[in-house]
Amino acid sequence: MGGPFRPFDLGECHALEREIGLPLPPAYRSFLEAAGGRRLEYSVHLPACEPEPFHSFNDLYQLGRDGAGEYGWSTLLGEYRRSRDGWLAENVSLTGLLPIARNGGSDTLFLDLNPATHGQLHAFVHAIAWPGYVGNHVFTKVADNFDAYLDGLFIDPEMAEDAWADVADSDPSDLWRRTVEEWLNRELPNWRTEAWAVAP
Repeated sequence: MGGPFRPFDLGECHALEREIGLPLPPAYRSFLEAAGGRRLEYSVHLPACEPEPFHSFNDLYQLGRDGAGEYGWSTLLGEYRRSRDGWLAENVSLTGLLPIARNGGSDTLFLDLNPATHGQLHAFVHAIAWPGYVGNHVFTKVADNFDAYLDGLFIDPEMAEDAWADVADSDPSDLWRRTVEEWLNRELPNWRTEAWAVAP
């Protein structure tokens, strides 16, 4: 997880649930309590998005208000309110869906709070009119629950290569370089054998 981090605020959790009129699933609430961070640099496999099946919803929305004391961008309540209007709401039924994360292309990850499908995760992925990308907008189920979503996350090889390229020329004692190395060692034990990790 990457920051900024914030402590769990039970009052803000209740305010969110009151406005939506539905409770948060226990697994997601536990995640907010344990890891109130902003970045999660992992990908998930979405078969419905071939030929571009790997997607990262790495910008997590946070519980509570932003630095200006508002329910602004990237806050759960602010994003929920904004999601009720606009193009996406006109084309996809968002009833009972709470947006919880997005990526740089504004693809969005939703948590389903509807009683019959409570806890499921869904994603909306925008089409890109370019060979090798998703040709049509896709709305697809991602996981049965938030724990299953976390279990399915992995490091995309391109993401690993980019992360290492950012620190490869740093001094071996550099704190951020050591952090990236620990991350790669844990998630991709054989990463040092990759061509991009071998020193020229």
